Amino acid sequence: MRLTHAITLSLLLAATAAHATDTAGLAAARRGLYAAVTAGSAPELRKARDAFALLQANDAASPDLAYWLALADWRLVPVLADSNKATAKQLCKEGIAACDQAVAARPNFADAVALKAGLQGMALMFLSSQAAMSLGAEMEEAYGRASGLEPANPRVLLLKGINVLHKPKEVGGGPDKARPVFERAVAAFAKAAPGDSTAIDWGRDDALVWSGICASRLGDWAAARACFQQVLEKNPAHAWTRYVLLPEAEKKLAAKATPAAETK
Repeated sequence: MRLTHAITLSLLLAATAAHATDTAGLAAARRGLYAAVTAGSAPELRKARDAFALLQANDAASPDLAYWLALADWRLVPVLADSNKATAKQLCKEGIAACDQAVAARPNFADAVALKAGLQGMALMFLSSQAAMSLGAEMEEAYGRASGLEPANPRVLLLKGINVLHKPKEVGGGPDKARPVFERAVAAFAKAAPGDSTAIDWGRDDALVWSGICASRLGDWAAARACFQQVLEKNPAHAWTRYVLLPEAEKKLAAKATPAAETK
């Protein structure tokens, strides 16, 4: 009897240790992904993606790990789309499959439902126009479902906003339609408490970045600059914002101010 108890205790301790190792690995992979996005580094994004793939392979039943793998694909696909289209297409396909796995395990997983639609939006660049139309309708249904499950989820709002921004104006897209969606996403992130080291808690920088991009496409460069400045207040190392987005906004605002200054 004592031997049985000893074996049982040993198995429990081993399971606990394995869980702790997986948690530590997930936290490390999550930090790696955040750092890679901040730096805008394709090689580091690939490393982060590989880290999630290894974790997911060791715990294939986890919907959270499937989700994180899909998110890494969502980050990596647009970075590789121009330089390595074949790889980008394959990662997009794998990310969609990972979202399907996550939703199959957790049917009301709003984050995964919306992320799949976001990856499908990226897949449009690899499809014929006829296939794209069919997929577009599926994406709309998915965003509606995700919003119904969690209407205040900031990542659902963010992904929906990106979709609206890129949709043709004829079907309800464009920056004027996307702007209020991004504003709701920013507000939702402001209300949401930060999660722990393994929580699904990404997108705070993204919401401000995309809100600024949306404002810039409407010619509101002052609002765009304000968004980009907020990104850098929270994450000073964010390379895309510091070296591309904010300088462009400041250049546009300076150009608008110059004629007024010259007439005085």
